[in-house]
Amino acid sequence: MIPTGISPTEAAFEVIGLVNAKSIIDFLFFETKIGLAIFLIGFLTALWRSAKETDFSILWSYLFMFCVLLFIFIKPMASLENATSTMEAAGWKGTSTQDSLKETFIDSGKARAGSLGLVFISQGYNAIVYGTISAITKVTQQKDFNYLNNPFIVNKVSIYLQHFSSEGIKKDNTLKKDLEEFLRNDYPQTLGRMINNSSTQGKMTKKWWPGAEEVISSYDLDQRKRWETLDSRLTDYIKTEIDKIGAKGPFTSLFIDYKAIKIKLLAGHAEKSAVDMASGMTGYGIEPKTVSMSWLMKQPASLLAYASSFVGQFFSTTLSEFMIKALPYLQGYAVMIIYSLFPFTLLLCLLFGTFNILKEYFIYLFWVKSWVIVWALIHYAAVYMSTLQASLASGTTSWFFEKPYFNTVTGVLLVMSPGIAWFMTKGVLSGIGEAATALTLHADKGLGKVGSKIGV
Repeated sequence: MIPTGISPTEAAFEVIGLVNAKSIIDFLFFETKIGLAIFLIGFLTALWRSAKETDFSILWSYLFMFCVLLFIFIKPMASLENATSTMEAAGWKGTSTQDSLKETFIDSGKARAGSLGLVFISQGYNAIVYGTISAITKVTQQKDFNYLNNPFIVNKVSIYLQHFSSEGIKKDNTLKKDLEEFLRNDYPQTLGRMINNSSTQGKMTKKWWPGAEEVISSYDLDQRKRWETLDSRLTDYIKTEIDKIGAKGPFTSLFIDYKAIKIKLLAGHAEKSAVDMASGMTGYGIEPKTVSMSWLMKQPASLLAYASSFVGQFFSTTLSEFMIKALPYLQGYAVMIIYSLFPFTLLLCLLFGTFNILKEYFIYLFWVKSWVIVWALIHYAAVYMSTLQASLASGTTSWFFEKPYFNTVTGVLLVMSPGIAWFMTKGVLSGIGEAATALTLHADKGLGKVGSKIGV
């Protein structure tokens, strides 16, 4: 079967909407006389207009429209038992369409079937959306970051790493305990030696961490061995946790900086050691007066910078994360509602005797389904922005934690995506209409010239 829906979420809602539509069609046209009554009203209206205008083409057009609706949309059915999504066909390994539908159809005797014509049109729309995304992927040369394989991978990794670093080491209690002991005992001793050393005393800041070159060079032999062992274990822990998000290949080397992650993971412990030492709580016989004054002078600016950074990162991370998670469901609900309203669109067509209502219906349906095209464009824009930031970050990727501008931009654009998709849809339709008008005018002119030559 041709995939139904682009993402598993959209495909699941689409199946529900198509089944609802077919159930309502059966109720309106077969189980009750509502559909027949609407047909008779429309038929009598067309007959009256034909007699009034002495033009029976109106009646024949109405009967033709009824036959089209009956034998394409009302009577035939299409099975949706094995419905899947385009992303699954393209290699998606996450939650499947059938997993999402598992709890939906509780009654095993309830058939999953939809209107044949509506299913075919839906699949045609999906083919257009899939082809457009594939073309964009090819043009942008982002095969490794194909939207259909892992949507918003850059944003997801950025969000994951920020959460990962803020939570600290939670999956390995032994490693966490050993690091805390090192930072409580060996690290303050080393900082004390550095403060008492005139060559490093003036450079001392709270941003120093146990893996800094100056700190490592100040360890004694045993401390250095302990740190190297802990550093290796910490690297293995980070790699194991990062692998869970599927960040492999060029993505890992381009965006993930293990040093930046380690600094974030150990920042809280390292800062506590520095604070304890500066306030004279360590008991290592260090004169804290100079360090303490310097520390207190830095606090207002540090607190302001921290607050600004927290607000900015909270906004960018939360907005982007919410929109990435929520929009597929909002689109799914919209698709489900539109499909569920399809039978009433058929009734309006029969009542007023026109296909224009059906045309407008399919325009709105394509608009909702085209949201995915805009999301793919936003996805590739985020990839481009993150790559650009990496190239401008002087060889370091600490910006991945500190200033994820692409998360903010992605969140804002996702909020705007339905509007962008609407203008895109109307623009395409206007372009097609203008092209058709131009062709008609040229054809009329051509016929006029030919007619004048043959004397018509």
